[in-house]
Amino acid sequence: MMTNIVAIGKIGAEIKPNARMLEVERPHRNSQGNFITDQIPILYWSRATNNYFMNMANGTLILVKGRLEGTDLGLAIITDYMETLVPLK
Repeated sequence: MMTNIVAIGKIGAEIKPNARMLEVERPHRNSQGNFITDQIPILYWSRATNNYFMNMANGTLILVKGRLEGTDLGLAIITDYMETLVPLK
């Protein structure tokens, strides 16, 4: 069975040498009128010793395409493609 996922969110805390949290804001408000943010672990595999994914600043907006997989972190996104999203000037 194959699973594909595309998510847009902000880079969060480092949780492993190759894993960080992705903060994804839900598109609707809760009963108090606030948006809820989900924390999803994402794993990025790279042969490079200086992994740019792990060096991104917290809060960087990214698009992640990958697959869902059960890991020691729970359900996580295994990254196949990632792109930073920057606002147009």
